[in-house]
Amino acid sequence: MLVISCHADTGFANHSMSHKGDCYHGHMDNFVGVYGVMKAYFSGRITNDHTRIELTYDEEVDMMGAQEVARTLTDKDTVIIVDVTATPTSKDLVIEKCKHEHMQSYMSKALEGLSYDLYADCPDPVSCYDETDIYTQVTPYCCFLGLPCMGGDYNEGQVSCRKQSVETVAEAICRLSEYYPAFSRRKS
Repeated sequence: MLVISCHADTGFANHSMSHKGDCYHGHMDNFVGVYGVMKAYFSGRITNDHTRIELTYDEEVDMMGAQEVARTLTDKDTVIIVDVTATPTSKDLVIEKCKHEHMQSYMSKALEGLSYDLYADCPDPVSCYDETDIYTQVTPYCCFLGLPCMGGDYNEGQVSCRKQSVETVAEAICRLSEYYPAFSRRKS
């Protein structure tokens, strides 16, 4: 099973967002991640029985939503966490916490031609703790698909995220779903 996990809660009492050129500006954590996941879902390309989308809650508090999802997983499942990152980059996406060699291969094959950086660790200067830390307790097949935000601390206030990053994360999710059967056979 491929699980796309994206927290839908936020740490802000009030929210605002505006369009400025090629960027969204506002409270991005994690509205921009949810938007990217929903664009993938509504694309009509995820029509299989091996992909499950989970919009979780309480990521900003205690990861309770991810803990509930983790209880339904096995060590053979694959989890892609979609969230924001402050890792500096000129790319559209940042893949973090991608330690397993099979996951690195999966990412490079499924996302060929897309604009991304890939790290085995977490270079995000704002936060290194996220849902990945919950899921890796169950399965080694996890990584973090980050939408780069710039202009400050995404946990503290308004930041910017390129519109192209949202389009790219939606395309990445669709490709990961489409390529999953081949990856699943290879990791067995």
